[in-house]
Amino acid sequence: MAMQIEAPPEELPWGCCVCACVLIVSVVLFAGLMFFAIDDNDALYSAAIDAVSGLDPVSELGRGPTLDPTFDLTVRIRSRSWSRGDECIEPGTAVEVTYRGVLLASGPVEKFCSGGKKAKDQHVVAWGTGVRLPGFALDALVADAQRGAEAFDVAVKMPSKHRGYVTVDGTLISCKARRVGDGAALGTPCDVSSMDIPVPSPNTGKTQTTGGAN
Repeated sequence: MAMQIEAPPEELPWGCCVCACVLIVSVVLFAGLMFFAIDDNDALYSAAIDAVSGLDPVSELGRGPTLDPTFDLTVRIRSRSWSRGDECIEPGTAVEVTYRGVLLASGPVEKFCSGGKKAKDQHVVAWGTGVRLPGFALDALVADAQRGAEAFDVAVKMPSKHRGYVTVDGTLISCKARRVGDGAALGTPCDVSSMDIPVPSPNTGKTQTTGGAN
């Protein structure tokens, strides 16, 4: 009987091993880059007006009253990234409420953050003292109040930062046409832009006496 000799297992060429390793590394790197590209999204900011008081004289007295409005607001940060860390409303931030370009109220916003693709809400109060609306704004507000259609603009302003000789622009979060009691507004992202924003004065409530904002 002839003896059968088993052939040694065939070894893969060294070049194939190198190609396989390069392919695996490339796939891992590509997957990582895709993850960061998809995950690297800026946070969304939104605001809603929960309630307002101090605007009643507009409908009761007609032309010329001074107003002391108070706005209860909710400001929301919605994180859209796992990798960017916390997105924050920074210390020194202020909120302003305007109607047709006329400043009605302002107030401070305490620091709060959101991360890990979660949403975080913060209650904020803005108020004004002795606000006198110019004629065009007063007429429009009276008409809107009679129709139940008042809508106000909300702006959240994070001040610029100064680091030595370098100034880092602040952030303006602009939320247009917010209706009182419209909680769904928190689902509508506000516009975000960068600009030089001075640190607000310690006086949180504003007094508006002319047609322009203070």
